[in-house]
Amino acid sequence: MALSTAGDHTFFAGMRAMKPSGRGIRIASAVWTSLALAGCLRPGLSRSTETTLAAQPATDEQRLVIWDGARIRARNVGTGRNARLDFWDGGKSWASCDPKPQCQATLAAKSGVGVDGINVEAAKGLEFHALGPGWAGSGWNWFGWWPPTAGTDLSSYRSLTFQIRVEAKSRDATPEPRTVEVRLACSNGKKTTARAMVHRYDGKFDDGKWHKITIPIADLSRGEGAQFDWEKVWEFQLSTWSATPRDFSIYIDKIAAER
Repeated sequence: MALSTAGDHTFFAGMRAMKPSGRGIRIASAVWTSLALAGCLRPGLSRSTETTLAAQPATDEQRLVIWDGARIRARNVGTGRNARLDFWDGGKSWASCDPKPQCQATLAAKSGVGVDGINVEAAKGLEFHALGPGWAGSGWNWFGWWPPTAGTDLSSYRSLTFQIRVEAKSRDATPEPRTVEVRLACSNGKKTTARAMVHRYDGKFDDGKWHKITIPIADLSRGEGAQFDWEKVWEFQLSTWSATPRDFSIYIDKIAAER
């Protein structure tokens, strides 16, 4: 069998140079066989294992990344997902609005609209687009709602952070800033956190530039969020309301939990 490293060659060359005899030959042979089998039987990462590992949110001691468009790696998921192109995080979205048919709402991952812009290969952002009057809401589930008990454990983190940018053709078309809110959802009973009004954490978030929003977990745990399961978090939700017709996009990127 071919040995994989220079260190292996040096080790075994030294053993041959010793030229043991009798009992020493038997010991050397046993050592050689054990090491060779260990090299042959050492398991590599299967394709499914690599995918599973890649699907986990990126983390370090202080920050756990839930969504970062610059880290997306496209892959062909084949017939298991209707032969369509998906992304490593398996995320799926929903969007709705009221009253219909006067309103429209969509949420999707889109190239070139993330914090890193169009100059980063495969960089994406989440684009929430709303048109018309009334309520418009959306959600990004980074597990794609499967399995039904899936979730990310955020119980040891103190803050939810994300980047946000608002874009509209005119000032009159922007969302009413005091109605833009976010919350999280968990798989346990489909509960949600308390609503967090974005303007309370950055009063200028709707000026067309990127802003990092930091929301204390304590704020999300109040009221209706008291029964929220922080060990089973799986969705980021964004919504707004306007009395008059609007036409705008809200971009979200780099969603994370921080200590």
